[in-house]
Amino acid sequence: MTMYRFNVTTLLLIWSLFALSAQAQSTLEGYVFEKNNRGFLQQAKVSVYAFPENSVKAELTTDSLGHFSVALEPGMYRISTRKDVFFDRQDTIELKKEKKYLKIELSRKPGYLFDVSIAESRDNPDQIVDAILGATIEIFNRTTGQPELVLKNHPEAFFQHTFEPGNHYTMLIRKPGYLAKRIETYVNIKGCILCVDGVKSMTPGVTDNLTANNTMGTLVTNIELDKAKINKRIKINNIYYDFDKWDIRADAVEQLDKVVTLMKDNPGLSVELGSHTDTRGNDAYNLQLSERRAAAAVAYIVSEGVDSARISSKGYGETELVNRCKNGVECSEEAHQQNRRTELKITGVSGEALESMTWPSLEQIVLAEEQAKKEKERAKKEKMDQKVNKPEPKIGGIEGKGAPVDPVLYGETQLKALPKISALPTTYSGYAIEMLRSEKEAPADHPALRGNQNIFWQKDTDGKFCYFLCNLGAAQKASAYFTEKVKPTHKDARMVLFSRKGKTYLP
Repeated sequence: MTMYRFNVTTLLLIWSLFALSAQAQSTLEGYVFEKNNRGFLQQAKVSVYAFPENSVKAELTTDSLGHFSVALEPGMYRISTRKDVFFDRQDTIELKKEKKYLKIELSRKPGYLFDVSIAESRDNPDQIVDAILGATIEIFNRTTGQPELVLKNHPEAFFQHTFEPGNHYTMLIRKPGYLAKRIETYVNIKGCILCVDGVKSMTPGVTDNLTANNTMGTLVTNIELDKAKINKRIKINNIYYDFDKWDIRADAVEQLDKVVTLMKDNPGLSVELGSHTDTRGNDAYNLQLSERRAAAAVAYIVSEGVDSARISSKGYGETELVNRCKNGVECSEEAHQQNRRTELKITGVSGEALESMTWPSLEQIVLAEEQAKKEKERAKKEKMDQKVNKPEPKIGGIEGKGAPVDPVLYGETQLKALPKISALPTTYSGYAIEMLRSEKEAPADHPALRGNQNIFWQKDTDGKFCYFLCNLGAAQKASAYFTEKVKPTHKDARMVLFSRKGKTYLP
């Protein structure tokens, strides 16, 4: 019985001490929010240290409402609050017997928080699509040369990252069975407060979310991935051409570079470049023109390192118009230009090459691109230096054979269409057609000169180089040839009569 009474006494003593200890503690409670009442902050880290000895008393994480709570003995404490993309905050408090309630305000660092969700692309706005789980998400800072985010087989359909001012970022999202999605982001560089290339829309818009003199903001966007399937048309900005020409324009180079990037980011992809013309001119000629345009675009892409076996060209001429501008319908130049386009279509998909185990990292891709860019600039500089140090060639090249032509671009059969260019004899008299007036010497493969056997040149009194078709016969025959054969496809061509009085342009 004595032992039993001792155990009861001991338990009562322990319970009394515990109750006394509980009475000696108090509660520290509070919430963390963003400055200017922009919302509660979840997942903020709140560390509690004894003051001044600095020993850790509690490590807390705020809930979805920014709330935290902990029981502590009365005394002095230092509260350290931290959260990514926010400035740290330090507070010193005195906790008494009564509960203490804290309101901790954090200030956001300069930069833009991207809140991103990933889903399949929609064929129409009302289509319901699935979220995409298991994607590989990478972000590389091109300004610092360092990767900032690598999420492999990410289990969620969303992620966040902060882009800081003064930096250029490349984001790459990949998932087996889908086309890789690349996004370029510029923050307070190249004249951009915030420029995002590769995202359809952000909700709300960029300007609706900028604060603090456009130095920070939160941007919500949905990134859509296209399934890699045969005959799917990849949405890229159209590649336009000038009327009656297949030269790669400066604005087209930018778009073709995006195709190059797309092909390199998706090594298992094969595509067709289909080129289209407007309806002006002869139908058969337009078909041939579109074939040349498609070939020129493909040649540029191949020259940038894409395997020629993965990309083909096809000319559609005026068979697939995108507006009402058919033969005989009067349209504006802008409307006609919509039909002068090049579109991309998937023709083949290699499953093995789309598997993540074969993917290089985004860092490897970017470093390879930077090295290729340097090599290209070096080669361009060497070419320019050689041109500066090279004697000026005669008009038409050596013995009138014309400038060299890239066989990859034009093909063997088209090389035969290059004209022989010779100086126009000073004694020439008769009718001629001026095919081209140029500030500089024109090569034999110039679009206005190709397809003719002989072209003659003359330097005009204004210093311009003029190129002519000659030996056309009598007036009626020359006029018929000009009207029927030349003018439909060469709008700037003009009839000329050479006589003792000199050169006369005819109406």
